[in-house]
Amino acid sequence: MFYYLCQQKERKPFLFEEENCLPKNKKRRMSGHQVLNTLEEVFKGVVNEYYSQLCAFSVQYTDSPEISEDIVQDVFLRFWEDKKYLLAKGSLKSYIFNSVRNASIDYIRKNRNHIFTELEEASYLDESEISEDNLRLQHERLHELLKQLPAQEYQILVAIVVDNRKYKEVAAEMSISVNTVKTHLSRAMKFLRKNNIKLRTFFLLY
Repeated sequence: MFYYLCQQKERKPFLFEEENCLPKNKKRRMSGHQVLNTLEEVFKGVVNEYYSQLCAFSVQYTDSPEISEDIVQDVFLRFWEDKKYLLAKGSLKSYIFNSVRNASIDYIRKNRNHIFTELEEASYLDESEISEDNLRLQHERLHELLKQLPAQEYQILVAIVVDNRKYKEVAAEMSISVNTVKTHLSRAMKFLRKNNIKLRTFFLLY
């Protein structure tokens, strides 16, 4: 599992509960090994679905793609090894995003105390933030702001966050280095933050 997560560096909400992840007609007939394999496949699907979005989400706090990738990997490892998925209530997507948010702020608390107070005031994701009307209004504002980004920064932001593509894939397509991709992504994130965009809500749109 650690190897699988490491591979992601190069690279609809649901309840992640053991009973919900198993085929109904096999729940009673599957061995412990089969159950574990089924859960692992579901977990890999969750990683594929949200990994890039979570890395970009964390960058708004850390300002470092590398650190954010480490944070996201650590969250996923603890999520799997400690069976954190059994504690998730309601939307798994909100649970994971909040976990990454908390881990990112913990990093800042330990390493950048001078900006922690401001970040600590940010609220947790709640149902009002992911309501259809609120997301629609924020999406419209984001759409207008995105038009102001330099073409390359916009292209990379959309590729990584919206299309959930991997850094290496985007870098190869644009004939630039992975580090350049990360730099442009970081700049785009800073631009949105400067314009008082609630990025955590933005990422929930996709």
